[in-house]
Amino acid sequence: MTCIKEMSKELNTKIVNAMERIEQLVRMTDGKCYLSFSGGKDSTVVLALIKMCQDIYTIRPYSIPAVYSETGLELGATSRFVRFIKDTYYPNIHMIRPNYSFHYIIENFGKPIKSKMRSEYLFRYHSKNSQSALSNLLDPKQKKIYIANKDLHMLHPDFKIQCTNKCCLYLKKKPFDTYSKNNDILGYLTGLRMAEGGARTMNALNRVKNGGRLCMTASKGKTVIMPIIDWTNQDIEDFISYYNVPLSEAYTEYHCKRTGCFLCPYSLNLKEDLSVLYYNEPNRYTAAIHWLKDVYIAQNVILPFDFTYERERIKKWADEYDKMRYDMMLKYRPNIASKYSNCQLSLDL
Repeated sequence: MTCIKEMSKELNTKIVNAMERIEQLVRMTDGKCYLSFSGGKDSTVVLALIKMCQDIYTIRPYSIPAVYSETGLELGATSRFVRFIKDTYYPNIHMIRPNYSFHYIIENFGKPIKSKMRSEYLFRYHSKNSQSALSNLLDPKQKKIYIANKDLHMLHPDFKIQCTNKCCLYLKKKPFDTYSKNNDILGYLTGLRMAEGGARTMNALNRVKNGGRLCMTASKGKTVIMPIIDWTNQDIEDFISYYNVPLSEAYTEYHCKRTGCFLCPYSLNLKEDLSVLYYNEPNRYTAAIHWLKDVYIAQNVILPFDFTYERERIKKWADEYDKMRYDMMLKYRPNIASKYSNCQLSLDL
C-alpha cells in the first residue's frame, strides 16, 4: 500500500489496518457482504476506505453494496446526502425500507423512552407487572437499566406512556435481516467505534478479554467487521480533512454531532437535536412533537424556543409528574425523599 504522507504514523497504521479488515471480510464471504450505511460520518469514512481498497485493486470496484434503510425518520439533510453519494461518489447504494412506519409502531407497540434497555424493562414492568424488571430498574448496579431519581415517575402506576424499544427492531434490524436473507449475505461492515462509549466500548473490551478480536464479531450467523473500531474522534476528523471526504449538511451546515432518527429520545443531546430541527427542518420538528411530545415532556426536556411546548411541559410536571416522582421516591428511596418534600403525596402507599 502506498504511504500516506502529512499524517501521523499512528493514523496511517490505522488506515492500513482498516483497509485490511475490509479486504478480509470480502475474502471470508467471497464478496457476499455489504456496508451498513447510515449517511453519518463514521459509515461515510468506511465507504471512503472501501474506495481506497478499490484504488489499489484489492477489491473489485463498487462490489460492496452500501445498504441504507429509509425509515422515514431521517433528516432531510441525510436523505439528500445519501442520494448525492449515489449519484456522484459511490453508485452501488441499495435503498431498503421497513415494513412498518413509525406511526404504526407507536400506535401498536408503544414509544421509545430514555434508552433501548430502559424502554424494554419499563414495558415489562407496566404491561406484565414483572417484578424482575422492577428490580433491575431500581438496581444501581444495572447501569444500562437503572432509573435515576429524576425519572422515578416513570414507575408510577398512573404513568400513561406505553414504552417499548420496538422501533429500532422494525425500522432498522428487520429490514437488514430481510436484505441479508434475500441476497445470501454472509457478513457486513459497520462504522461502529469504541470512542462512542457505552455498550460499544464494553462489548469490544469483553470480546478481547474472552479471546476474540477487537474488530470482528458475529450476529445471527453473519460475520461483522468494524474497520474503524479503534479510531478516535480526532482520527475521523483528520481522515475526513486529509481525503476531503464528503459529509452531509447535517454536519457542515447544522453542526450536528451525530445523525440518525431525527426524533430519537435516546439521544444524549436531545435538546440540541430538537433545536436543530426547529431552526433547520421545521416540518420534521412538527412531526417529532406530534409523535413524541409526551415522551419529551416525561423526560423533562426543556425547549425554550417552543413556548407552546414549554407551557404544556411545566403544567404537566406541576400537576402530575412532580407528585408521581415523590410517591415513587417515598416507596423505593425513602432515605432521600426529603429532597422532594415540596411535592404532595398523590398515592396511598
